[in-house]
Amino acid sequence: MESSAGRSYKNPMDTVPLSESIPEYFNQNRLNEFWKFVCERQSIWERRFLKKLSPPWTKDAILATQRFTNVYRELDPGTRYAIDFILESNCSKADKIFNIMIYRLIGRSDTHRSLGLQYLDSFDPKQMKEKLYAIKSSGRPTFTAAYMVSGYSTMGSKDKILNVTNIFSRLHVTFPNFYRSLTSAKSSEEAYAIIRERDGFGNFLAYQVLIDLFYPLKIYGGKAVLPFSNDDWAAAGPGAKKGILLLLRKSSKVKDIYVMRWLFRNQSSEFVRLGLHFQYLNDANGNIVNISLANIQNCLCEFHKYIKIRDGTGRGRRRFNPSLSI
Repeated sequence: MESSAGRSYKNPMDTVPLSESIPEYFNQNRLNEFWKFVCERQSIWERRFLKKLSPPWTKDAILATQRFTNVYRELDPGTRYAIDFILESNCSKADKIFNIMIYRLIGRSDTHRSLGLQYLDSFDPKQMKEKLYAIKSSGRPTFTAAYMVSGYSTMGSKDKILNVTNIFSRLHVTFPNFYRSLTSAKSSEEAYAIIRERDGFGNFLAYQVLIDLFYPLKIYGGKAVLPFSNDDWAAAGPGAKKGILLLLRKSSKVKDIYVMRWLFRNQSSEFVRLGLHFQYLNDANGNIVNISLANIQNCLCEFHKYIKIRDGTGRGRRRFNPSLSI
């Protein structure tokens, strides 16, 4: 099998016991619902952006009115910004990592664009702080409201801007050692652990940064900033863990990574089994881009959100308005 970047690799599933991959662990109805959700979410993107149809792009009332991320994270506007403005820029790999960490912690492309690309050899935390305060004073949102970031209890202030500035001031001072450790990591999981150790970067943000650093880039001839793939390993976040529990029979006890790898490995045959047409993306060479292991993780989180809205056990945090969304 090829990775989502179109490169051959040894499937991690091949290294786990066969018994861990048997689908008898799944609640079949939930498993079917998962693939139908994934397919319909991608179909919305297809109808909207490929076929250029007018809304509504789905008959599903929840998908039509609630905001869900794309099946392919790399299609989301926030990730497109990270790729196009930061990762495909001409700055050094070290500067790209530094900027991705700034961008993902702030969580808003317009804020990062206002700051401009930050270069390690000229980074000025005082200037960064002043620009963030200026954005706040103008009445514009400074930070994302889409997710909660790590606590700043070690930063010594209740002022978020001051704390964020201090986080990157500290990171800047120690960046040479951090960069050396990160680029010496022997696996994606080890790289994740190194990022997670930094102030302000808990499990969620560390993994978001990691995913960005594995995207194949034109500027490097299809290679990524770090020499790993988003198919190698995945860290199940809280939402994905809940999504996994939805898929499993109540008596089943299977490691999250084994479930995600099974879904990743069997995606094509599952779509065929259910008679679903999934609009795969294609890479620059025309090869099918599979739903990566990282994107499977994200789909599980979104599936849990969908089910809790449908079943009335929770509600969506953000509504979707076609006239206001790109």
